[in-house]
Amino acid sequence: MKTSWLKLASIASLAFATLAACSSGESPTTEQEQQPGEAQPGEAQPGEATEESSSSDVRLGTAEQAAMVCSNLDGTNSAMAALAVAVAQDLGRLQAGKDFKVRLGGWQSESQAGNNAETIVLTSGSDASGPLGKSRCSDGKCARVQAILDMQYEQATNKVYFQGSGNTKVLLNPSALRSRMVSKLREQKDFDARAKDNDPTQAPKEEHKLTFVSAAKGGCDTMFTFQAVKTTGAALQYPAQLKWKLAFADINNPYINFQNLGGGKIAFDPTWGLNEDGTSSGGTCAAACTKVSLANIANQCCTCGGVNKTFVKSAWSATTFLCQ
Repeated sequence: MKTSWLKLASIASLAFATLAACSSGESPTTEQEQQPGEAQPGEAQPGEATEESSSSDVRLGTAEQAAMVCSNLDGTNSAMAALAVAVAQDLGRLQAGKDFKVRLGGWQSESQAGNNAETIVLTSGSDASGPLGKSRCSDGKCARVQAILDMQYEQATNKVYFQGSGNTKVLLNPSALRSRMVSKLREQKDFDARAKDNDPTQAPKEEHKLTFVSAAKGGCDTMFTFQAVKTTGAALQYPAQLKWKLAFADINNPYINFQNLGGGKIAFDPTWGLNEDGTSSGGTCAAACTKVSLANIANQCCTCGGVNKTFVKSAWSATTFLCQ
């Protein structure tokens, strides 16, 4: 009863915050930190961890979406979900416990020497399962992932906005983002430590790899779909359990909305226009206040907060463009 009461209280609190944001028009420079409730191992729907059980996971996700309605009060929900998509695109798997580590260093940028600020950074090298972190990327740096990681530093303060619904925009709080990234990476390592196949409340032991399939309109913005298979190419036995490999992006984050679509396909739903989705704007203005792109999109038309502007390359990242 105590766990259920806490979960209901958390959802009610988030629903209240969302309703308050809607009624007030959601201030364009909201900086209030929003921390969704911690995921508990026992919160998953009961049943077998097979593709047939995915419908209960989808129904649970839909119910939680109805209560939380894409709340993004300090921008960290968007950024965390964007990191999850970038990880799947660049690293081809969801193994954050292996591919990232907590670093004690500078808070201005990743290259800054220490001042006792905790951040997360990519690892490198290899283990028994193969390359780790940066060593998994052909460019040696995992540009999409690094672009999101760079947003946790003070260099991005008062510079990174995310497009919200309608004409709203939300200012990212880098301090809140790095604190949450560190906390959730540690939570992911806890899930990985107790991984168990065929347990719908735990991360799976079976190894997997992901291939980007498509992007389409989703609940919060764009639903990214990936084909998930074993590292051998065979079908996964427990694809629904990959939900728990997203603890590093916060399982209760409404922008995640993990779905097991069947046929080895999984999907999650990040923020407004931040991730590359493989589509062309076709000459129209991209609805994105901030966008990560491997191609140079400087001077292209964009819309932020309902105002048409152009993309400008950020001062700290060659792949991060700001609509200014």
